[in-house]
Amino acid sequence: MRQPRSAKFVKNVCWQTRRDFCRFAAMKHVLIANGRRITTQINGRPSSLPLVLLHGLCEDHSCWAPLLPLLKGLRILRIDLPGFGGSDLPDAPGMRSYADAVCAVLNDLNISRCVMVGHSMGGYTTLAFAEKYPERLAGFGLFHSHSLADTEVQIENRKRGIALLESGKKAVYVANLFSTLFAPEFAARYPEIIEKLIRRGRRQPAEGIIAALQGMMQRPDRGEVLRNTSLPVLFLLGEHDHFVPAAHREKMLHLPRLADIHLLPGVAHMAMFEVPEKAASIVRAFYTLCKNR
Repeated sequence: MRQPRSAKFVKNVCWQTRRDFCRFAAMKHVLIANGRRITTQINGRPSSLPLVLLHGLCEDHSCWAPLLPLLKGLRILRIDLPGFGGSDLPDAPGMRSYADAVCAVLNDLNISRCVMVGHSMGGYTTLAFAEKYPERLAGFGLFHSHSLADTEVQIENRKRGIALLESGKKAVYVANLFSTLFAPEFAARYPEIIEKLIRRGRRQPAEGIIAALQGMMQRPDRGEVLRNTSLPVLFLLGEHDHFVPAAHREKMLHLPRLADIHLLPGVAHMAMFEVPEKAASIVRAFYTLCKNR
């Protein structure tokens, strides 16, 4: 099996991204309800069908940086969800609130349809978007994500996380979170990558993380969204991802009419860092499938 890329590679990818995309890159601030700001990083030339990438918990648009040079030629929107990165806090917690913010960005940019891929919590947002705005999608993907609601155990874990954040221990919460997202072999080989993500995660406001945890606790099972959609659905999953275990996969992979399923061996929850070339190849192929339908 091909060895994971090194931290040096990730650093070089970020530099390559700046070099290759600087000519066609922009930051966009969109004002939505109550004057709140949503920040979007836009890369690539204008196109009729952009690729929208949504990040996960304690992340922002930068988590997708390793894939950018590998997706060269596509119009890519990386949106900071409410409460993360450069975006203001949501007016109310919930994945539908995030989906509304994403829709506001598309409206502001006059984008009628897109392909949307969400990582982890971004996948929950993608499902909420597909439920409410299916006409705005040519296809959507769950990148280390799933359609199930939280279990009682997960809800209790999120409540403990909220209590930790409210007690002023954001640094501890973020470090604990990112230490669980990678396969053990990768984590041991490239601790500097995890440390960099932890440092960036600690910059996210505690209020934004708390709102996200509350929203995930409240989200319903969206298996019916997968069952009822006529759109292509991407499942990019990790063999060692304990956030999307085999039991979760068994309950959702058979639901869509057209599913593009990839279970990556040796990978946990962060394929954009663990196997960037493979992840980018899968996302590009799925985008092409959606565009050519």
